[in-house]
Amino acid sequence: MLLALVIVPIVAVYEIGSWDAAVTSVAEINPEYLDAFAGTSVIAIISLLGWGLGYFGQPHIITRFMAIRSERDVPTGRLVGMTWMVISLFGAIFVGVLGIAYFDGIGPGTPLDNHETVFIIFSQVLFNPWVAGFLLAAILSAIMSTVDSQLLVSSSALAEDFYKGSFAQKRLKKNLFGLVGLGLSSLHSWPWYSGSTQIIPCWNL
Repeated sequence: MLLALVIVPIVAVYEIGSWDAAVTSVAEINPEYLDAFAGTSVIAIISLLGWGLGYFGQPHIITRFMAIRSERDVPTGRLVGMTWMVISLFGAIFVGVLGIAYFDGIGPGTPLDNHETVFIIFSQVLFNPWVAGFLLAAILSAIMSTVDSQLLVSSSALAEDFYKGSFAQKRLKKNLFGLVGLGLSSLHSWPWYSGSTQIIPCWNL
């Protein structure tokens, strides 16, 4: 996903002509798109900062640090994780800004029905189908990386917090692994029980 968020903006800038041309086009459409603080307030900024601090406690992040080999590796892990996140977030911002210029401004694209699909559409219009397939696979890999951690934490919470506190300890070893497996299966099967036929409903995939 990191490479995808670096490659797509670079190719988009090449197709548009230059970064300056893209920024000028976006400013002509709506100057507020280039203002990070447009429409915000002090409370909103504090709330966003609070969300950022809570990021490190998310299951797909904290489990990596919990599994680290030793305390000496924590600084390296922190550096790698934050570098990856900064590059990825800036890449996503550039994709959004360039998407405005490409599809709504001077670019050859037509306006999108759903702006959340800008990365997907970029992958399809800027690259041949083989490369587009790898870029779409990057999206799914990022999603599955988060989902597997969420499932693991959810099933562990079910077994450790609920089961241990509700049933006799002598039955714990016998049933704990079965309960974890049952929890994983239930969470994984939820889209099927809900009648959903889409992998990513918000993107119609």
